[in-house]
Amino acid sequence: MLCVFASLRENLVITIMKPFQTIIYILFLSLSLQAQTIYHLPKVLYLTSGADVGRGTVSDGIVYALQAFNRQGVQVRLENRKILLEPGKLAQYDLMFVPTIAGYHDTGMKYGLTYMSDIELKNIVAWLKNGGFLVTDVNMGRNDEQGKDRIAGKKELNKENYPLAGALGVTLQELNTENWQVTDTGLHIFKHPILNKKHKHPWRLVPLATDSNTQVLAEWQTSKQFLPAITLHQFGKGKVLLLPDFYILHPLDDGGLASDKELNKLYDFIYKEALPDRKYPVQISPWKEAHNTVYCQTFDDGGNKEQYQRIFDFINRNELPTVFFVTPNIDKEIISELQAQKRISLQGHSYSHPDFRKLNYEQTYREFLQNQAFWNKKFKGFRFPYVSNSFWGMYWLNELGFLYDTSIAANNMEFIRGPVVPYNIPIFKDDYYLTLDVLEISQIYRSDWYFYQKSLENEPYTQAEQQADAKRFEAYLKKYYDEVVTLNKGVMVYLGHPMYAGYSETSLQALQNFIDYLKTKDVWIASVNEVAERWNKLRDLQVNVTENKNKVALSLDLPGQEIKALGLQLPAQPHKISTSTPYQIKQKGDKTYLILDISGHLELTLQF
Repeated sequence: MLCVFASLRENLVITIMKPFQTIIYILFLSLSLQAQTIYHLPKVLYLTSGADVGRGTVSDGIVYALQAFNRQGVQVRLENRKILLEPGKLAQYDLMFVPTIAGYHDTGMKYGLTYMSDIELKNIVAWLKNGGFLVTDVNMGRNDEQGKDRIAGKKELNKENYPLAGALGVTLQELNTENWQVTDTGLHIFKHPILNKKHKHPWRLVPLATDSNTQVLAEWQTSKQFLPAITLHQFGKGKVLLLPDFYILHPLDDGGLASDKELNKLYDFIYKEALPDRKYPVQISPWKEAHNTVYCQTFDDGGNKEQYQRIFDFINRNELPTVFFVTPNIDKEIISELQAQKRISLQGHSYSHPDFRKLNYEQTYREFLQNQAFWNKKFKGFRFPYVSNSFWGMYWLNELGFLYDTSIAANNMEFIRGPVVPYNIPIFKDDYYLTLDVLEISQIYRSDWYFYQKSLENEPYTQAEQQADAKRFEAYLKKYYDEVVTLNKGVMVYLGHPMYAGYSETSLQALQNFIDYLKTKDVWIASVNEVAERWNKLRDLQVNVTENKNKVALSLDLPGQEIKALGLQLPAQPHKISTSTPYQIKQKGDKTYLILDISGHLELTLQF
């Protein structure tokens, strides 16, 4: 009897077997294939041209997304809509967020994602068929690129006038939702109405019909009926999570519809849905040796020789890698000392310390080049004077090959501003918008200047006053680290100045106490340069996983690069590990980590 059976990884195999043997073999093969799960760790894409200033800041909802995925060991790439016209680039990502709400894009019609061409929508459909996972809202591509409303003729969005309709698995019609509310019927995240009866814009697109591959996760509740509100649709190899309003992914304290806890649960749900069911989930731990957090110490220039020396002694006493952002406006003796310090890396802070927002294209360019010429050094990193960046400043950082900027302060205690996770910078100006490869690695919002301003006054700055200010500063540093950085497995970039932190031994004590505190924590103390370089390598890392019964095979690829002490979080300690490279197992509480170096390609097998 001629039998043909297909393997997931092999070509068709043709063999002749006895009928009984054939049946047994087919059953065995079927069970074997069912037990096997093949996937790769996802790459996430978020479409945005940046927040409304156009200088590299991002909206609060994106801050949450960056931090939520970092906790899962997944990087997010920020891109503008141009990528929708480049299917090859789009294919590199597995999960895509397409928001249409204000503050996520330049507000012009050309950039808002309620306006989309048929070509863009068809490229998304093809991406979904091949296994992409789309998270968006009902307004995505409602209008064509000329501004024409697609529902104008048929009064609805369907397969005839909307290329995405089949992929969404619904037909959308504009209805008056006044006195309606959305209730969570399948997510089990929201215990309150998501859109209550008082929402400002009652006329909305609402799903009327869904196909058999659509799961309803929340419903519009009216006095007479229930209609789908949040849906999850299987399309080809891909999925679409469709929201009635993208503000569901925006924090409640800034006009959104979800609390911190709800947002985190929603991102956990999305991450799990983007992957197959796994018995032994593996994820990347981004920081060296699987440390939970990172601390980077940086200083801007400013101060006298005694104050600089106090900072140098502190750095060397604690063996702290430190970055100084410099201008030529430093005493020659101090310059010599700075250059002689082995633990200090010098990076750019401008030539004349201007407000970059007041400089034009050419003036901005000269500021960078003149500073590098003075120091005879090609800088990797930059911090804008007054931590106030500009469009042309960011543009030239990218053109000149800078690796990172650290000017956009992170807060997330008093209000949401800046993530504690590196991200590539989006910028726009007028009709020009660009996604940079330069990383933003945000520094703390409150520097030592905020706490030691009295040192600038003509009146004496008493010992008692210094002690009180130092206590406030130390408390702030600990609170920021504990409540923001640790929670998000993020990076804390300290911003200091010799003239403030190094004003006296008393003012410096706050920083010393904080460093002593960090030494009791699970933290990697590194330079910003190291963090930026590692982050970019992680961006290029591909991890493929094959899970079969109690065995997990990992294939890691990092062409032409090396990552030292990469951490992989495992579901448990394996009984056996097979690989060609040395490794160590690190146990932290109930978490197990495999630590190893990767260079180029690496295969390993774990048995549980």
